[in-house]
Amino acid sequence: MHLHKLVDVQRFRVQLPAPLFPFQSASLQSALVEQLPANANGWCSINDLSEHFTPNFSRRNRLNLPGPFYGAETDTCATGPMEAPRNVLLDSDGFEFLFKQPSTAEEFRQVISAAICECFQGYGADGNEHWRLLLIREWWRERHHYLSETDTAYCSAEAIAQWRSGLEGDAEPYLREYAFFVDNGRVPNDGELLPEVG
Repeated sequence: MHLHKLVDVQRFRVQLPAPLFPFQSASLQSALVEQLPANANGWCSINDLSEHFTPNFSRRNRLNLPGPFYGAETDTCATGPMEAPRNVLLDSDGFEFLFKQPSTAEEFRQVISAAICECFQGYGADGNEHWRLLLIREWWRERHHYLSETDTAYCSAEAIAQWRSGLEGDAEPYLREYAFFVDNGRVPNDGELLPEVG
């Protein structure tokens, strides 16, 4: 089973605490939209969270795995791996990047939490508007150059091992599905022909 799984993040919702600050990540709730009652109020989609994300795709950290979320001009306070240990790592300069895109409601919640805690609003959530097959292929070709570019001091050994496993090949099935998704606007069905990224 591969670590990376493609899920349309539009299926996830979070409920922000009121007041938001002082922020405590444990007070942030998450769920799949189909798990919420029809009359549920106060649940936000990724589109409702623009005040916590800054579109900055052209300045994204090149280590980000292609997907909707990315770290761009983040701070170096090392909060990202603490808030989203299954998804965020630090590069060798201490800047945050997504080594894995969220594939569960809990991971979605944690990535939102990482973005809220990032004091420069250095996360973007508009990756789906920019990634295309040729750019994904370019990222995949360069992946071996990224293997030594992470800060091991503030990140878990397990997360770093998962990131390296992804770069060594585990992420390829995800990237093929993601390339289909950005070109077709939907998650592929079983058996559909997927583009090659290698």
